[in-house]
Amino acid sequence: MTFDHKLRLKKLRVELKKRGLASLIVTNETNVRYLTGFRGGDSIVIITPDSQFFLTDSRYVEEARDSVGSFTIVEVTTSTYDSISEIVKRNRIKKIGFDSMNLPYEVAKRLAGYIRPAKLVSTRNVIENLRAVKDIQEIEAIKRSVDVTKSVLKKVTLSIRPGISERFISDLIECEFIKRGARVAFETIAACGRNCSKPHASATKQVIAKNDVVMLDMGCRLDLYNSDITRMIFIGKVKDKIKEIYGIVRAAQSAAIQKIKPGVKISEIDLAGRGYIDRKGYGKFFGHSLGHGIGMDVHEEPSISKRNDNILKSGMVFTVEPAIYLPKLGGVRVEDMVMVTDFGCEVLTR
Repeated sequence: MTFDHKLRLKKLRVELKKRGLASLIVTNETNVRYLTGFRGGDSIVIITPDSQFFLTDSRYVEEARDSVGSFTIVEVTTSTYDSISEIVKRNRIKKIGFDSMNLPYEVAKRLAGYIRPAKLVSTRNVIENLRAVKDIQEIEAIKRSVDVTKSVLKKVTLSIRPGISERFISDLIECEFIKRGARVAFETIAACGRNCSKPHASATKQVIAKNDVVMLDMGCRLDLYNSDITRMIFIGKVKDKIKEIYGIVRAAQSAAIQKIKPGVKISEIDLAGRGYIDRKGYGKFFGHSLGHGIGMDVHEEPSISKRNDNILKSGMVFTVEPAIYLPKLGGVRVEDMVMVTDFGCEVLTR
């Protein structure tokens, strides 16, 4: 799939101007890929008002020349610090931003010394905020990833029965993704019985029993974009308590999804789902946020939490995953991916 990297660069420069910056050093691998389409590693991008530079070493320089358009390719031969310093001085940059969440303190401190008298300015989430709103091509890629995950989920569900282990299910899911040209987006969660009370349970040799419940949290990475779904699979007769909390979690998810539309505070989405669980008396058993953005990373902006008062925008894609975890008994989580539309939202994973 072809993505419009020139448009992304244009949007980035507009965002930099809003923040009083004209130049930026990009070190996060996903952000570099977002701006350039480059799929290799060990690369840095430098954005100036009218130029963009792609820095890498001899291992990747040929690949960069073949795949990175509209960037000046700079082969790092001595040190990255020297290469950045030369670009800053040659382009008479007086102030250049960097993402403090992606560049270690000691590295930033040393780099600041190399580029003097230019100033290195700390900033956060410049590109991440751009990535939070998906364009048409990104949404198409995400939907393809979702379709593959739904296909694998359907097939694997038919294989779940008493006597097979969590690890067998996890391995089966990985194999089915590979058959479809994808890879697991994260470590698959295949938990049964009491293990469902662990939000990030690792698949074990634990065997599914009669009248058991299985939690599947799975997703794939396809053409740079990820998917993420959680479903509960019931084997035989379900315990009354599990049946009760399943109904509460489903209702909480529905309440949250009904609130999703452009202009709504993200914290209100979390409150809608979490508030329902609270009113049912299970608030202390739901500790994590209601959801997370998903795209090139499995977890990205926006975070769907009670602390995020940012506004929903059309094109945002994120999960809605309320849960109740009861130690020593089990738990329930239901997770779907949604896309904010101009007038509401579309659930992508149903």
